[in-house]
Amino acid sequence: MGKSANVTPRNSVSADSEAQRQKMQMETVERTEDIQVDGDQSKFSAILNILRKLVGVADIIDMHLSLPSQLLDPIPNLEYWNYMESPEHFIAITESDDEIERMVAVLAWWFSKLLKHTGRVHKPFNSVLGERFFCHWDVPCSATSGSSDVSRREDTSSSSITNVSVGTDETVDKLRVEYITEQVSHHPPVSAFTYRCSERGIEAVGIDHIKAKFTGLSATVAPGSESKGIFVTLKQRGNETYKCTHPTGSIVGWLRGTLKVQMIENSYIVCAKSGLAAVVEFKEERWFSKDKGNVSGKVFRYNESIFGDKIASWRLKDIPKTCEVVATFGGSWDQQVTVQRMKEPERLLIDMAALRIADKSVKPLEEQGDLESRRVWEPVASKMRQGKFAEASRTKRAIEENQRTLAAGRKERGEAFVPALFKPDYSASGRPELLDNAPINM
Repeated sequence: MGKSANVTPRNSVSADSEAQRQKMQMETVERTEDIQVDGDQSKFSAILNILRKLVGVADIIDMHLSLPSQLLDPIPNLEYWNYMESPEHFIAITESDDEIERMVAVLAWWFSKLLKHTGRVHKPFNSVLGERFFCHWDVPCSATSGSSDVSRREDTSSSSITNVSVGTDETVDKLRVEYITEQVSHHPPVSAFTYRCSERGIEAVGIDHIKAKFTGLSATVAPGSESKGIFVTLKQRGNETYKCTHPTGSIVGWLRGTLKVQMIENSYIVCAKSGLAAVVEFKEERWFSKDKGNVSGKVFRYNESIFGDKIASWRLKDIPKTCEVVATFGGSWDQQVTVQRMKEPERLLIDMAALRIADKSVKPLEEQGDLESRRVWEPVASKMRQGKFAEASRTKRAIEENQRTLAAGRKERGEAFVPALFKPDYSASGRPELLDNAPINM
């Protein structure tokens, strides 16, 4: 029997199925604000039900899900996504005259910024366009020397750690680290940031842009296309710069109902001036594995002109034998990581279990501008803290609706958004620059 002329072509069926899937996903986005949540388990179930309908979406972040307040944590995104859980580790990068020790210190700080991911999973407020956040940390000078065990290397040679050449610590009791950030794009959601300690001549800049995907068993959060890494520069060492890329996080435990963040895949740190690089390799954790180590890595010398653009794709096994390995490190990124320089004893690089997130200093609400994060979101956060989630969701919706009105007005007038704090040409390099006249409210 011949085939019926009315049979629908397979590609047409696929197209219809894809259209139906996208329609269902958009309906999910539109209905998220109406979800009712009662208790932690209900909160977990609500999030899971939303994500299940978004399986296959390339980037959930870019969909701008407007979640009800019950599914959020009362903290602004710009405040939550900062990398100074341990500012003393940041300052300590400047301390050694030994270039290998400086790279090891960068590693210690790089691990310290993962501290927020060792506890429960958080979902902060989405930032509005032009939102900004300012804060600082005042770190006792005594806290920076020996803030991690990398500074306890027993070495009395000329390469031992010293404070003399990197600042004027003798005249101050505390060192200040400042954090300046602004939401510079809404589609896609992108923020620019700067950290700086003028007394030590160190700064770190970069672009935050993440993408997320749900597979049904895990949610992965990875750097987006605008994020090139964090660029740490030591001005008092000839602008020695370290490019530090972000790891990919995997949120697991959906079947068990207990969420946990695992780090997966590879990251790297490179310093062209010193010719040193580090590859950090995370191991996928298994629930019943006896192996408690989940990270390992190597610090090695490399030729920038030959390997500079290749390191990004390297795993540990890909490091050429022509690259001299000067140190190895490993352990558990959420517990302890040790480091060992060649022909030297193994020592502690960082003890994550002993770290506590440093308290930040922020101006009172009445002294903040209208677009500063806490000022923007306090009307929502305060109602959430009181358990008035319906009111919080209405207030949140009003803030978001106001943003849509402002965006429509700019579009009608043919105006592009212009950042208030940063120069607009940040995209290619991933290294934003502060405007000379940036209105910083520190």
